[in-house]
Amino acid sequence: MDKLHYKVNEELISLKEQKNEIDYEFLIKAKTNEASNRLRKLRQFFETDKVYTDILFYSRKDHEYQVIVRKDVYVPFVVHLFQLQLIQSVAWQTV
Repeated sequence: MDKLHYKVNEELISLKEQKNEIDYEFLIKAKTNEASNRLRKLRQFFETDKVYTDILFYSRKDHEYQVIVRKDVYVPFVVHLFQLQLIQSVAWQTV
């Protein structure tokens, strides 16, 4: 079985990921204004798609965001973080 691994751009964000039975939960904290702008672009991208419940964004205090990601859109979400350079690398690793 393959598992997706990624490396966070720690200059821009801190990221915690938690998996449960239905979805993934990310807590993302922007460390810079640029990171906040990129996270807004990420949110806008997924909020303008046709499926409104695939990814849910919740703004918290101090530039922190809670993001609930359905399992079937986990990979596109991580890839979009990569496109916005909020993570530095993405790779499949066989477990």
